Amino acid sequence: MSAASGAAAQSQDTTPSVEVQGVKNPDMKSYRAVVAGLDAFEEHRALAPMVPELRFRLVAREGQEQQAGDALYLRIVGNGDPIPVPIAQDGTFSVPRVQSAINDDADLILNRKKGVLKGYPDIRTPGLPENVRRLGDLRLECQVMIAIAKKEMGLMMKLFVNTVTMTTNWCDMSFDKKKVRFPFRSQRPLESAEIVDGGRREILDTGDFSFRSPIGESDWSNEARIELHYARELTPEEKSNPWLQTLFVTGSMSDWASRNPLHKVEEGIYAAELDLDKGSHSFKIGSRGLSAISLGAPAPEQQVADGITMPLAKQGKRLRLKVESAGRYAFTLDARDKEAPTLRVARLP
Repeated sequence: MSAASGAAAQSQDTTPSVEVQGVKNPDMKSYRAVVAGLDAFEEHRALAPMVPELRFRLVAREGQEQQAGDALYLRIVGNGDPIPVPIAQDGTFSVPRVQSAINDDADLILNRKKGVLKGYPDIRTPGLPENVRRLGDLRLECQVMIAIAKKEMGLMMKLFVNTVTMTTNWCDMSFDKKKVRFPFRSQRPLESAEIVDGGRREILDTGDFSFRSPIGESDWSNEARIELHYARELTPEEKSNPWLQTLFVTGSMSDWASRNPLHKVEEGIYAAELDLDKGSHSFKIGSRGLSAISLGAPAPEQQVADGITMPLAKQGKRLRLKVESAGRYAFTLDARDKEAPTLRVARLP
């Protein structure tokens, strides 16, 4: 899925700059590509037989709230009159199949700048709680996403991905003889996730806004449920003063998920102890998802020296730590001066 998304992104980047309702370079997607997603939904809808139609959801980028502003308008724009696509209050919409728009090679155009919002297939069997996802629904979402991506990329790129994955069904790809577990988005920050199928239960890998699902593993049935356990909601005080939020060491040692919290030792001093493997690690210090606070190196590729205090920069670059031998390390953040925080990383005996 990552290969498909990357190739699709390259395809979108070649879109010429236009202006729509005062928005320069608006978000655009090939209508024919979206229709390929509609076709995939119909072809594979046995995966989610209770879902009446394919809907998509517009969401802001991870860790960001959708900004208030002009109303959202989505239109199919070809040679004829634009065709409006209504967007529901929850950000979801369905795309009609219009043969004339297919013939015109029309575009689906949103009145927002490219990259501000993203659209995802949102397939949900009715009757499930908001924090529960059905595995068959996710399998169908994957088929729709891949169909759209394949339509947007060139033939050579498709052949390349087919060769690398050794399959034309990218939702069923393997790596090193193991089925790839694809990431799916959560609308809220996650604490954990687990999949349940009858009496079988397994904890899933999660990011701050994503969980990895075994859609290619046939021993999990379509009726398996993924239970999402959300992180605690921020209080109004925490939203207005991010330094009241829990801070984390977020980096390659945790797949860039907020799993390693810093504990407040005293006012402005935070500490954590992490077991690190041998090798090079990159990381930053900040709030969950690095959304409100993101502290890093003042300069690119800056190395953290064992036992040496170094300054941190707001919205800084990734910090680098080279671990010569596996061991336990103490991370100490000194933020008594919020404008000039420092970090010390030291190997413990």
